[in-house]
Amino acid sequence: MAVIDEYELSDRYRLDEGRAFVSGSQALARLPYEQLRADRRAGLNTAAYISGYPGSPLAGYDRDVTDVAKLATADGLHMLFQQAMNEELAATSVMGSQIASTLPSCRYDGILGIWYGKTPGLDRASDALRHAVFTGTSHKGGAIALVGDDPTAKSSTLPGSSGATLIDLNMPIIYPGDVQEAIDLGRHAVAISRSCGVWVGIKLVESVADGTGSVSLHGDDFAPQLPVHLVDGRPWVPVPNGKLLAPYSREIEREFLELRIELVREYGALNHLNRVDVRGPSDWVGIVAPGHTYHEMLEALRTLGFGSNDALRDAGIRLFHLDMPVPLDPRQVREFADGLQTVIVIEEKGQNLEWLVKDALYGRTNAPVVYGKRAPDDTPLFPLCRSDGDRHHRPHPAPHAHRAPGTADDPRAPDTAPADPAVGEPHALLLLGLPAQPQHQGS
Repeated sequence: MAVIDEYELSDRYRLDEGRAFVSGSQALARLPYEQLRADRRAGLNTAAYISGYPGSPLAGYDRDVTDVAKLATADGLHMLFQQAMNEELAATSVMGSQIASTLPSCRYDGILGIWYGKTPGLDRASDALRHAVFTGTSHKGGAIALVGDDPTAKSSTLPGSSGATLIDLNMPIIYPGDVQEAIDLGRHAVAISRSCGVWVGIKLVESVADGTGSVSLHGDDFAPQLPVHLVDGRPWVPVPNGKLLAPYSREIEREFLELRIELVREYGALNHLNRVDVRGPSDWVGIVAPGHTYHEMLEALRTLGFGSNDALRDAGIRLFHLDMPVPLDPRQVREFADGLQTVIVIEEKGQNLEWLVKDALYGRTNAPVVYGKRAPDDTPLFPLCRSDGDRHHRPHPAPHAHRAPGTADDPRAPDTAPADPAVGEPHALLLLGLPAQPQHQGS
């Protein structure tokens, strides 16, 4: 067995290549240090500023980022961490890190700003963050909001999810599903913020923030495709603007909705942040899930006997994996849903993603039926609330299947579904909450 003689615990932060063992919190604590190293290799003189207020599942982030800041300083890089008295002050100071780049006295080409807090902190800081979002970001700096979600109230008074608030704040949402994705998607979040002029929210649930794993590091290989918008024949470059009074703020809003958020959608498409992971020639049902929920869904499918992509294809199941659920590109949704009879949307709390999918498909010719928290007849399909013991393969009873072209007029009820020899009777898909697959005449 090979022995690693020279590995140190600090290598989890200092390495750009190879493998390291990290937690989700540590993966995102190394993000500003990794970005500063990449900037230095690119000839940029940048700095990083981190501020926020701790709370589980990001309770240890301040400790992790303190360790990283010491390493960055020793490496000749400029990284400052200041724990704030509250989340609003932190958000305002990170907003200032973007405006600072517009001042003649700024010593850096850009400043990467990172705000962190848990879901209740996002709520109380929403006004400050809304102003920060409108102010925008520097194209050599960028601004990230790390939000710790506690959907099962593991360490909170109330169950919480940041999705609806981030949508209302006009923040794109990056949702890592495991520690490796936290490493990979963090750099994408910075690239989106810099190229599109937006704050980017990174949503972390406790199983990712507290989880650990051995990850692959490919810092030098990160080369995203950037969207380009021409203005008078020249590429548009985001510039922070602190003129947050009418009529200036109305013009900022117009630019945000008509340009910046569309550039984010284009970035996601160019870099395949949302993709179809499993597709087959006979697909009839598609499942959409983001981030960690996608990984939970895969576990449920494996439990039901679908242990490989080939098994899913044989059953006619198509999977849509979302690393950036917001903003959702309607064209990608339509391409995914093409030819399907049914689409199932799985998300841990509210119906944010379900509404976006339905909106993308509404009124389209031959659009599939979309199920989410409830079936079209308003019967519950998946649990409306979630606890630690919940699994996607223990839903409420499934609705009846819809008739496929060429079948008998009466749809087959779930309790008369044909057995699947691979997984037994009744059809294992029913346990997941999917309608039974209609069989064509003559089959």
